[in-house]
Amino acid sequence: MDITTTPMSHFGSYLALTYQESDTHEKKGLYINSVRGKSRQHQNALKIIPVKNGEPVEYSYQANEFQISIQFDGGELHVCFEDESRIFVKGSGNQVGLVLDTQPIFNFEYNYLLGKEGEEYCLVNSYKNLTKYLIFAPDGSVSLKQNVFMDTVGSTNKADNSSSIHIGPEDGSHEFLCVVEDVPTHGSIPEEREYSFEKALDKSTSHFLDFLSRQPSVPEEYQETLREAVYLNWTCIVNEEGLLKRKAMFMSNSNFPGVWSWDNAFNALALAGVDDKLAWDQIQLLFDYQDDKGQIPGSISDSTIRWNFSKPPVQGYFVLKMMEKMTLTTTQLEKVYTQIKGHVEFYFRYKDSNQDGIPEYHHGNDSGQDNSTVFRNAAIIDSPDLTAFLIKSMDMLAVVAGKLDRQQEEKYWEGQAEELTERFCQHFLVDDIPAARFTKDGSVIESQGILPLVSIILAKKLPESVREKIIRVLKDKNYLTQWGIASEALDSPYYEQDAYWRGPIWAPTTLLFVEAFEECGEHELASEVRQKFLELCKQNGFAENFHAETGEGLRDLAHTWTSSVFIHLAAQEKVTNAEQKRKHLVHPNA
Repeated sequence: MDITTTPMSHFGSYLALTYQESDTHEKKGLYINSVRGKSRQHQNALKIIPVKNGEPVEYSYQANEFQISIQFDGGELHVCFEDESRIFVKGSGNQVGLVLDTQPIFNFEYNYLLGKEGEEYCLVNSYKNLTKYLIFAPDGSVSLKQNVFMDTVGSTNKADNSSSIHIGPEDGSHEFLCVVEDVPTHGSIPEEREYSFEKALDKSTSHFLDFLSRQPSVPEEYQETLREAVYLNWTCIVNEEGLLKRKAMFMSNSNFPGVWSWDNAFNALALAGVDDKLAWDQIQLLFDYQDDKGQIPGSISDSTIRWNFSKPPVQGYFVLKMMEKMTLTTTQLEKVYTQIKGHVEFYFRYKDSNQDGIPEYHHGNDSGQDNSTVFRNAAIIDSPDLTAFLIKSMDMLAVVAGKLDRQQEEKYWEGQAEELTERFCQHFLVDDIPAARFTKDGSVIESQGILPLVSIILAKKLPESVREKIIRVLKDKNYLTQWGIASEALDSPYYEQDAYWRGPIWAPTTLLFVEAFEECGEHELASEVRQKFLELCKQNGFAENFHAETGEGLRDLAHTWTSSVFIHLAAQEKVTNAEQKRKHLVHPNA
């Protein structure tokens, strides 16, 4: 496993292990990172430095999903997780030791050597990472070396401090065991119990294999990629803590340690049928904070909640998709009905400033396609995809009302969806293609971005001529490449190879298009795009997005909505293959 791109971690943990490449020797190396505090990149908490005779040594390492093995002249270290709270480091060799460099930034960020003589332990005050760490050696010794300068100004200046914890074997021994324990509140002391590296490794391994065993079946050629996708998702799930009232799958342990209010829906879909409670919780994470206007936050983490952007209202659409894979209880149906109803009403009350019945996006970030060329003039816009998602939410409300035996409400939402679909066609269609418009004057926005085309999710609600034309556009070579559907046409003057939503291929839109093509009866096209994406992930991992022409992974290289979309589409491919095989057996000459 490449821990330069995919951090090693454990289900529920706010700890992650990464190896960071750097031009400077000081920064290059193996780190324990914290994933607390959203969008704070490279949250280095502790640098793991092998030493011999007290001096750092050059080393090589190998990593798999569960263990990092470090080799150097005369010794070795092994690192693993035990559970969500603890990392074990085992060392062996003559005069071999370990230094944990806490690399303090502020002059109030220093550490404590505690405990009675012969049983010392350390508390790391990792203020920059919103946490503390307990470090002790069940087999070995612990000491602290630090130079902390407290200036006269107080604790606001950056400090040129040093603070490191040194672990080594007890006298006469060539082995030691070190435990690093996450302490999310104030303090802790070492627990009196047995500590075994081998048992810790077995425990974390079995935790993952149990989670893996519950995943859907996929075609044989994607078994290994499935394991990689599942591992990424498993390691990005953190425990309920702080603002998070439920277990949450973060977007990434590298660059996006938090939950965004449309990214999480793709993760929920991948979990549906695997762990239904966890799937439900991913949808509920943002609704836990739904306000009296019906809005949900744009993003949340353990320590941050942001309301600046509303994100596209995909939740109703995805609840419908999840209900194909899992059964919601009556209590859940009642709850999600109230939530989505409030969310829909929010858009028509607070996101339709000219009261024309067509809600608007106020910023590209509201759409999820942040810098789509539709938003290049930084104006308020009416976008077809937003109205389409609201229609799908109304469909969901009608379905759930029916399940709750509320016939009047079922008919009401069916009627609302029909009316809004008619309004959609009147407002957005230009020569049978949906186009975004400026809210102020209704003029059409010229763009070759895919954002307006996402409204193909309405499928057979759209006139046949519209469906056929959207599909014809998306099948064109300027959109459909060897790897999938580009977010901006390749012949567009605004196309760029690595410009976020102005060219690269993205997992979420791939899933939306594949599902829409299936609903439109375009099964061959759905299969083609699905297979392209599966191969893309098999060859290039689970990047945030991909170069449309080469397939190279771009930006964050270990992103969970990509791995979740892979899991969903790979399972779908398995079912499709089985159906085709069954049809061939029944009608061999068909």
